[in-house]
This record gives sequence, structure tokens and C-alpha cells, in this order.
Amino acid sequence: MVGFSEETEMLIEKLVTGHRQLDVISIFGMPGLGKTTLAKRLYDHEAISNRFYIRLWCCSSQSYDKRALLFELLGHICELDDITKEKSDDELAEKLYRYLKGKRYLIVVDDVWSSSAWDDIKRPFPDDDKRSRIILTTRLESIATYAIIDSSPHHLRLFTEEESWMLMKEKVFKEDNYCPQELEDIGKQIAIKCGGLPLAIVLVAGLLAKNDKEVVHWQKVGESLKSKMQGCMDIVESSYQHLPVHLQNCFLYFASFLEGKKVPVQKLIRLWIAENFVEASTISKSLEMVAMDYLMDLLRSNLVMVAKINSSGELKAVHIHDLIHEFSLMKARIGNFLLRINDQLIYIFPSSKGRSGRLDILATSGQNINTLRFLPSVNSPWVDLDLTKSWKHLRVLDLSFVKLHETHVGALQFLI
Repeated sequence: MVGFSEETEMLIEKLVTGHRQLDVISIFGMPGLGKTTLAKRLYDHEAISNRFYIRLWCCSSQSYDKRALLFELLGHICELDDITKEKSDDELAEKLYRYLKGKRYLIVVDDVWSSSAWDDIKRPFPDDDKRSRIILTTRLESIATYAIIDSSPHHLRLFTEEESWMLMKEKVFKEDNYCPQELEDIGKQIAIKCGGLPLAIVLVAGLLAKNDKEVVHWQKVGESLKSKMQGCMDIVESSYQHLPVHLQNCFLYFASFLEGKKVPVQKLIRLWIAENFVEASTISKSLEMVAMDYLMDLLRSNLVMVAKINSSGELKAVHIHDLIHEFSLMKARIGNFLLRINDQLIYIFPSSKGRSGRLDILATSGQNINTLRFLPSVNSPWVDLDLTKSWKHLRVLDLSFVKLHETHVGALQFLI
């Protein structure tokens, strides 16, 4: 396995040292980072296999099934005959508990989505001061924190550019791991475009490996990279569906910012409030404080990442991975949440080809538009804008990146 060598050494140290009590080693991070792959590397490592008398693996998943999970664990240690299959859940848990009792064990619980599922899962695992350990993987920081016994959770990072290229080269060229010189530059560019996400790198490497290893083919793959990552989109979808509705709206709003850009926290919070995404608190919290809670929940979901923190530790900017941005844009279009022009938001992209133009939208009908935002371009355009007549539903107007030539603005709830 390429990458995470330092993380592997550090986590092995946690698994083989420390106090005698049962401990949980949590690995969390955004979808596609390789949490399961890293857990498998630890599980199979010689230092681990030689230390633990019993090693068991189970997958919780989003559609958690307690009985299926008990069968999965028991299947490692005994035959699942008809008698066993007829036992109740409590009897199965008791059977597992008795088998583990008094032994040093390592159990991997992969892909945990809820605290209630974790409470269920951990019940049959005895703590006999034998230095037993559990490895838990999850996308959610809240679950990783909830499961803490002694060791702090480990937040898995993105790959470096060097690790990205090493992984891509290994997957494309297999055993000999040799890349012809003429493919190296374009290969490194493609690897970097994957944004350090191992799953994206592996998917793209699969495409490169299937066809002739020629520069022209690799260039075509690099130019159409986003359209070739459906497997990643499916994985992000499960994280998105796990969000409550109010956080889904806040997440989709990231599609209204340019890909790869840092989003100032204060601006984001003000926009959410203006869009009525933020519900008033019942415990005397300001809307700004509630909105910040929403943002922290999205950070804990690992769909959103920290981009900038000031010297006082205050969160100043956030961002999302390019692949997740593409997902948010796709989801927003499908759900009519955001389009270049639609019933809820009009999105005007000034030219980024080096031309300085003038946008005349005096005659544009905006009667069903809630939000009008302009995005940054190489040359800020001049805009003629009349909001006094047909833009009666407009709530949010963002003119940060334009020059106003002739403007008539009526009463607006939010002008930025």
C-alpha cells in the first residue's frame, strides 16, 4: 500500500502499547481517503498478527444490521450451523462474549455511522485488562469522538502529490512499476488533479491501465477527468444522504462558489442566514451562532474541510475537495437547487477568457429568482442592473466581483 507510512507506524504503536484496558483506535475522514485500506494494513501487519490471539473483522455500514454483524463476527470463529442461526440476538452476543472472554483480541469495526450502532456493536467485547484493541473507521468525527476510551481519534489526511503519483504509477504499471518518460509529466498532472483523494486516483488509474499507454490517450483522460469519476460520486452520495435536510441545503450552497476557492466563514454564514437556511434557536442562540453550529457539523461530516485558522485559533475560511464540489454542483442541478438560470438562483459567469465585457441585464426578467450572485473572473465586468421592477422575490444580491455601470436597487433583505 502506497502512502500513510508514518500513520501506519504511529497507529501500530497505539495498538501494541498503552494501558492494559480495552482501547479504541478510531480512524476518521472524508469518503474515499482509504480508511478501510489503512485498517486492513494494520490488521494484517506482522507486528499485529503476532500480538493478538484473536483478530476479527466486521463492517457496520450505513444500513446497520445487528444480527448480520453478529453472524459476520461469529463466522470467523465457529461454524454457523442451523442451531446457531436460530439463536436470538442476545444469545449470539453472549456466545461471542464468552469466546472473547479472557483473550487478547483485535477487532476491526469498519464504517460506523451512528452512536447507537456503536453502542450495540461494542456490548459483546469484554474488557479483561488483556490489552485488547478495537479499530473503528468512520466518516464522522462525532462517532470517532463518541467511541473514545483512551486514545484520541486519528483524522486521516489527503495524499501528498508525491504519494498520489506513486499510487497512480503502481496501479497503472502493476508489477514493474515503470512509467515511460513520455508519460511521466502528463501522469503526474493527472495524479495532482485527483486532489490527493486515493479513491479518485485508483479509479483514474484503472482507466489509464485499460487502454494503450500513449500520450494522446492520457491527455484525453486528463481533460475529461470529472466525468470519469462516477464511482467516487456514488460514495459521496451516501455521506450526503446521511445529513439532515437543513445541512443538505447548507452543503449544496458550496456549489455557488468557484471550485478550489477558500470560502470566508463570515460571508458563508451571512449568506446561509439570508437564504433562510438557518432556523432560530430555542435556547437564545443568535442566528450567527446557530449557523456556526451547522458549519461545525459539516466539518465533522468530513464533506467540508478547514482552509484557514487565524493565530487565535478562530476558523476564518473553509473549502471542499474538487470532487465533492463537482458532486455538490451535480446534486444542486438535479434538484433544481442551483442552476446557471433557474427558479431559485441565477448564476452569471463573467468571461474568464481575458475579455472585459459589459453585462446588460436591465431587461432580464427575475420574477422567480431568490438569489443573484456574481462570481470572480479575470476581468470584472461592468453591469447594468435594474431591480425595481420584476425582481420582487430577490433576497440576496452579491456584487462583490463586478463594477456597477447603471443600477437601480429597491429594498433587499441582503446586499453584499
